[in-house]
Amino acid sequence: MRGRDLNARVWEELTEEFRALGGVADNIRLGEGASGRGLFPIDPGRPFRLRVPENLLVSTADIMFESGVLRVGPGANAGARECKFVEDYYAHLAWGAGGRAEIERIFEQAQALPPELRPKLASEYHCGSWFDEPTPGLIETQFIESREFGYKGRDVLMPFVDLANHGDAFAYVSDGGIAIKGTAGGEITVRYAETDTYGLFRSWGFSAESTIALSVELEGTVETSRLYIERQTSAAKAGSQPWVPVLTRGDGAIKLSFLMLGSQKTPRLCRGIFRRVLRDAGFNDVDEAFDKVRRANLQHFLKLLADLETLEGAMVQSLRRMARCQLQALAFCFGVHEI
Repeated sequence: MRGRDLNARVWEELTEEFRALGGVADNIRLGEGASGRGLFPIDPGRPFRLRVPENLLVSTADIMFESGVLRVGPGANAGARECKFVEDYYAHLAWGAGGRAEIERIFEQAQALPPELRPKLASEYHCGSWFDEPTPGLIETQFIESREFGYKGRDVLMPFVDLANHGDAFAYVSDGGIAIKGTAGGEITVRYAETDTYGLFRSWGFSAESTIALSVELEGTVETSRLYIERQTSAAKAGSQPWVPVLTRGDGAIKLSFLMLGSQKTPRLCRGIFRRVLRDAGFNDVDEAFDKVRRANLQHFLKLLADLETLEGAMVQSLRRMARCQLQALAFCFGVHEI
């Protein structure tokens, strides 16, 4: 009971200081849900609003660790009171109160895999840094990267908002800072990024279904040119044609910033986008190249499942679910919608 009282008191004190520094936390509480600790509305019948003001959005470039304690560096563009609040928040509600242990748990699960498989997961399957040696520096880096958010040209930490677990209920809103708001009957979840299951695992170390599938990084050909596909979705063109990659040329090769290969909502658009982008670049015979890219992606995840077939454990289950969800999303590609 004393532990729960202490947690409630820490939450109340930090929330009070958060509001005093310009933050908004209306109808919000900390609770336990299906994904562990997360955010919930106090009264599900009323709207909630949580907003981190700009003065509390500290750049990740100004964050450092001293003997395992998260600190705001002396060069940060933030006041002394704001810096103290950020350090207190991460000490008592985030990094020092479960966040570090959460990252360490993912690494521990990865270390339980056979030693010959871990390098393959990192270098061949490109499943992220979770399968590298979990040094203190890497754990700290993974914590920061899993909680940073791009805001006005810089990566920042977002206290309180980063307590929301991933889900499809809400999206981050730029509202004089970073906010989530709306009405929720249960846990308040937010889409961490517009990415696929594979991308979620690489960045955050968990598996969750997605309505889209993007290509893995790969190299191939289209007609007589080399074709490189990346996963840089920040280069997507906004507007009426979502998920259109940027094409660049150089040294006799072309590069796509990313490529959507599956979409539950618009399955015919995948091939249509590829045709449009490549034909605008002067290519004519592009369907075979698209089919080869799809086949390479299917083989990538089927091979991963084969390597996991005889294994057990929490990380194995997470990887299997990631591969299954990615293959499921890849299945939503048929026909063509010309754009």
